[in-house]
Amino acid sequence: MKKFFLSLLLVIAATVSYMIYKENSFSPLNKNDFKKLFAGDDISFDKVCSKDFLGATIHGEIFDFYNYKVEGATIDKDYPKIVEWENKKITNETITGKWEKCPIDFKAMSLYKSSILNATNLDMYNCSGSFKKDIINPKNYYSYIYFSEAEAYFLLYCTDEQELHYVRLRM
Repeated sequence: MKKFFLSLLLVIAATVSYMIYKENSFSPLNKNDFKKLFAGDDISFDKVCSKDFLGATIHGEIFDFYNYKVEGATIDKDYPKIVEWENKKITNETITGKWEKCPIDFKAMSLYKSSILNATNLDMYNCSGSFKKDIINPKNYYSYIYFSEAEAYFLLYCTDEQELHYVRLRM
């Protein structure tokens, strides 16, 4: 009986460890996505951190926040070149934005007014702590893919840090 409980405990520990590893190593963006976002042939990236905002806040924010260190990327006004994003086709109803200098314009602000950009708890975490400061820095660039209020993506590229903030809103 003792061996059974020890074996069960080992199986549970291995399962939990695997789940934690999968969660920490998950990246929604891959090499092909970075080729759609930036000009340049030799783009490398590394996920620095991520934070899952599950709505446990006063305003009920539900989104994922990712930071990537990016090297070899060039901002080009013809990018992003997107026909599909996260396995969903871009349609006539989809609103996409090419890279624009920060701070964000009225159109982008109106698309995200009730969600990502007004989240109250971004500065509470290391991963997203600089987002509100970075979004008003005129050296930085932003872009977006907006399918609906329930599915939208916001990208903020910080030129000095060569860092991409990627925010996914998927309800």
